Amino acid sequence: MYRYEKIEFRPEEILDYLRKSQSDDPLLTVEEVLEKHEAILDEWDERHLDAKVPEENRFREIVSGETIKERPEINKLLRLIESPKYKAVKVVEPQRLTRGDLEDIGRIMKLFKHTNTYVITPERIYDLRDEYDWNAIESELKRGNDYLNYYKKIQNRGRLLSVSQGNYLGSVAPYGFDKTYVMDGKRKCPTLKENKEEADVVRLIFDLYVNKDMGCAKICNYLDNMGIKAPKSKHWSQAALKDKLSNIHYIGKVKWNWRKTIDVVEEGEFIKTRPRAKIGEYLIYEGRHEGIVPEDLFNAAQEKRGRNHRAKPTTKIRNPLASILWCKCGRSMSYRTFKNKDGSEKTAPRLSCEGQKYCKNGSCTYEEIINRIVEVLEQCIEDFELRIKNDEGDSIKLHASLIKNLEKKMKDLEARELAQWEAQSHPDPSQRMPVEIFRKLNENLLKEKEEIQQALCKAHASMPEPVDYEEKMKKFKDALEALKNPEADAATQNKLLKECIDRIEYQREKPERMKKEPGEPKGTRFEVGGDWTKPPIHLDIKLKV
Repeated sequence: MYRYEKIEFRPEEILDYLRKSQSDDPLLTVEEVLEKHEAILDEWDERHLDAKVPEENRFREIVSGETIKERPEINKLLRLIESPKYKAVKVVEPQRLTRGDLEDIGRIMKLFKHTNTYVITPERIYDLRDEYDWNAIESELKRGNDYLNYYKKIQNRGRLLSVSQGNYLGSVAPYGFDKTYVMDGKRKCPTLKENKEEADVVRLIFDLYVNKDMGCAKICNYLDNMGIKAPKSKHWSQAALKDKLSNIHYIGKVKWNWRKTIDVVEEGEFIKTRPRAKIGEYLIYEGRHEGIVPEDLFNAAQEKRGRNHRAKPTTKIRNPLASILWCKCGRSMSYRTFKNKDGSEKTAPRLSCEGQKYCKNGSCTYEEIINRIVEVLEQCIEDFELRIKNDEGDSIKLHASLIKNLEKKMKDLEARELAQWEAQSHPDPSQRMPVEIFRKLNENLLKEKEEIQQALCKAHASMPEPVDYEEKMKKFKDALEALKNPEADAATQNKLLKECIDRIEYQREKPERMKKEPGEPKGTRFEVGGDWTKPPIHLDIKLKV
């Protein structure tokens, strides 16, 4: 659709969308690029509208992201165009809407087509209901995606070359270093320089681990007691310490692809993960920076870590609640057993927070938690049986019928609107209705359309998803039977529980020793070994229902 005069827009019916992309001048800031593009769009307003698009209709994307999901402003805009009060979105070029994958392109195009929203650029206007315009904008968006993929390949080659020359490309310097730049001829190269205070702590960690033969837990306690502040938390953790003991930046090297971003599918959704690469799967180069730990000391630490290696893929799960039960403080709950020298059970297994030294939550017996979970599962099974008996599917049918009726009303209104415009464009002026009456009828029609559109959006948003309660009940029953079966192994119980429970958060005050009243005979108020308070256990169980 090339001629603007065919369509008339009011400023309040248009939404402006501004975003900086990789094709823009890299020397310009995001704000400078958006200001430049805003001037281009304002110039279009001056030529084709009687006023500029209002400020509340302008969306400036500050956050960069490859997909629609990562960009908040475009998501706000896409929600607004569902309303018939907005007729068009104005951009400097179609590729500003998305340069994401085919899924994003398809979503954008369908939304614009089915909401009858035009795409305005300084060169032309696109109407996605028109086949030619559909193909043109599809081609434009795909070309943008191809350019993005090509640009990423070129960028990755450049980064790899830079790392191979010893440059440090990380956004944050490792603990013990600060980021800096050095000149190599006329080139400015990013690298690292020693942070004296932090580097001394790193050398102390390696010395305690290798020369003093201290374990990670003892080193964490030692650093906390010395008042040495952890880089990202209140206390030193074993996980952070192990990362530092294996960090090759400390011996003057740099690495590449150690934690590259990988897309994985979880429950039908694509999720970006950054797993740690194994030895031999990432690249190591000599860095431009000086190391802060002697290489022989670093190698000795790696040898000791190899001897103490405990994470084996074949290790069997002992805790049925692994990756399910979490302390309120955010740490996982550990399953602990207590045995006598002859191997017999000393006391019942307990569950406690891994950071119990710093956490205010007390521990509990494994049986206490399992009994509570059994109660919840039994209650859920009863609820499922009741839902099946009452046929919950009826509410879904009623909801679908409501949506169908609203869609029919919308089609009727669109037909009425078209009929009004056709009547008003009759070549014989005597056959047309008075302008004021036509305007009033049109306003009422648009208002009614907007109300129906909003009702449709709400109906779609509140549409209950169909749930197979028979299947849910089967899963919950299997998990319940496994928990009650003493012969079932922990791995099986864990797998079945994960089908029913997403997460459990645990909270319990630490027990306190109770004091006897003066002159009170032993055993009158306290049981043997039971002179401790028993605070209640609070569980926040998030079920997969």
